[in-house]
Amino acid sequence: MNRRSPVTVGPHVYSAEDARRTVAALPQLWAHHLWDSSVGEGWMAGARGFVAEVASLAGAPLPPLDDVGPAIGAVAESIAARWDDTDDERIGAVIAAMWRFFPTMRALDVDRSATVVGLHASRGLPKAPLERAEVEWTGLAGDVRRSRALHGRPWQALCLWSADVLASLTAAGHPLVPGGVGENILLAGVDWRAMRPGVHLRIGAVRAVVTAYTIPCTNIAPFFAGGDPSLLHHEKGDSSRVYALVQRTGPVAVGDTVEIFTDR
Repeated sequence: MNRRSPVTVGPHVYSAEDARRTVAALPQLWAHHLWDSSVGEGWMAGARGFVAEVASLAGAPLPPLDDVGPAIGAVAESIAARWDDTDDERIGAVIAAMWRFFPTMRALDVDRSATVVGLHASRGLPKAPLERAEVEWTGLAGDVRRSRALHGRPWQALCLWSADVLASLTAAGHPLVPGGVGENILLAGVDWRAMRPGVHLRIGAVRAVVTAYTIPCTNIAPFFAGGDPSLLHHEKGDSSRVYALVQRTGPVAVGDTVEIFTDR
């Protein structure tokens, strides 16, 4: 089956390529949620159930579940091998299961809050500043991703970053500017270590969940001394941008308060 039609999952529409890349990203998403984290055996039991659910939904063989990471990788590989013979309904069900499961992982010691100090949306870099914007299912209204190879899927609808991290890097000599690294929402006043995959955000009526770290690419290299953007990689510290999936649309404005919490 040569899949050409979009795959709809709730309010989100995945192009055929978006759907394929999203399922292929399962091992990466697992690694991002587990990065530098400790999770309880209860949640790991739920993770094994998730792997079994995904395998069943996709008609893939169930791998051994003693080690969840390799099991997720095996299921993703199996789905990829059967991709052309798997119908859109099954693929949509797998993606829906992903975004029921991953937002249940994170537990914060305390709820936190931040302030929106920048909104940015446009084509190219730096992204143009806005005082207010509409958050749509695909991200900030008016935002355009120059490349779809790594960005632009529904779970990458919003890119968030820390104004405090930006200020620190600027003070260290990097020629950064707001919007320069592609962030849509710039936040201030929160310990950025709390902004991990799995946390939930509320900005007025808008709801979103952080889905993954944003891997730095060469497009943002000019904003770093020496042209090396790897300082923003999550494996090098607490400076990474993060992606978020929109769960409820609405308006946002500079000055809004952002609540950061978990549903656990």
